[in-house]
Amino acid sequence: MAVVKKINDSIRVKILDAMRKKGSVVPNVRQIQKITGFHRATIKSSIQFLEKENFITGYRPLLDPKVVGFNLNAMQYMQVNFSEKEKFKKYLELVTQDKSVYLCSEVISDSSFSLALGYLSRNIESHHINIKKKYVLGISNYFDFIKQNSTFYLSSPVYKNLNQIDVIIDLLKEELAID
Repeated sequence: MAVVKKINDSIRVKILDAMRKKGSVVPNVRQIQKITGFHRATIKSSIQFLEKENFITGYRPLLDPKVVGFNLNAMQYMQVNFSEKEKFKKYLELVTQDKSVYLCSEVISDSSFSLALGYLSRNIESHHINIKKKYVLGISNYFDFIKQNSTFYLSSPVYKNLNQIDVIIDLLKEELAID
């Protein structure tokens, strides 16, 4: 009987998880040498320098969440009552434990929003169930703490979607006038 491989089986997920660890995926020096024409020693020492300076913080795969069913990318902007220090501490604990949250950041906005959260979910229903179970029911008087919130569901078509790494490299190339 033939073995059927799946993108999201335990073997592939374990390999991807291992690739997220710092230093687990080594840059292909030969490929970099072919592209740049630089000597291997120059490439290796440059990479080591960038790692030492914490500019390169690790190596990891770029994944498309839709391939494994995470079709919803939601951004939630909230007006948080930061004077409720214990509730904010509890909120951050819940956010840290929530595997679907990929971003939690204070924001400066032209409206009253002060906090942004980015989530991946399978669909809108599972997203709302997650929010209710983990946050609304997890923090007493939740709506005294979260004064206002607005959720945006990113949808297709997507007109531009770059990762921050590509943007940083392109900005640096532009600043240095490198083609």
